[in-house]
Amino acid sequence: MKLTGRVRVVGGGGLGYGLSSHYDCNVYALDCGNGEYALIDAGSGIEPELLLCRLEEDGIAPERVTRLLLTHGHADHAGGAGAIRERLGVEVVAAEKTAPMVELGDEVRTSLAEARASGTYPPWYRLQPCRIDRTVAAGDKITAGDLSLQVIAASGHSFDMVCYYCPELKALFSADAVFAGGKLAVIRTPDFSMDAYRQTITGLSKLEVEQLFPGHGYAVTERGGEDVAAAHRRFREGVAPLSIV
Repeated sequence: MKLTGRVRVVGGGGLGYGLSSHYDCNVYALDCGNGEYALIDAGSGIEPELLLCRLEEDGIAPERVTRLLLTHGHADHAGGAGAIRERLGVEVVAAEKTAPMVELGDEVRTSLAEARASGTYPPWYRLQPCRIDRTVAAGDKITAGDLSLQVIAASGHSFDMVCYYCPELKALFSADAVFAGGKLAVIRTPDFSMDAYRQTITGLSKLEVEQLFPGHGYAVTERGGEDVAAAHRRFREGVAPLSIV
């Protein structure tokens, strides 16, 4: 589904666009301007064929998808990486802290074991390991055709999360850092930190954001910086953050 001239959403579950598995985060396809596309996040890996169907519906041939960028290791974002790598032959990119968890299918450090025990995921669901082809760190820049993506540290919701910011589009792929309406994703897992979250939002508020593409809910295609500012304002005023969960 086309969101802007360069961004489509091809996946999203119960907390998003309802395009793929209920357990999926939003999965975005970024038109790199050279006939190739990059995917932002991979969904859960439950019914990955639904993502492939959405790509086809949007007229994106599988061979045009050349890269998958993961934002963090939580299962709804990274669980589908192995299936996408197998089916599309993409280069898989992840942050330095995310990579080993995804490669090992580490269900403890990604908090999947705890989430599954609480009923967030089906009892049969397991995290499929996936080889990471390239690791990145905060401050790195990824060239994507005629666009660039800056890697921004974004811990808080998880200890390993990064966002990707495209200055040419003034677009922020914010993962689970900030959502429409200035909401956050406040959870009770060992890798959550409100102090780190506060620092992340402070940093993101300094970016020039027009388009906001969060990991759940709906994208904001105009004046997305206002939503980031709203989250920042609540922290500054000492008001409890709004949460999508």
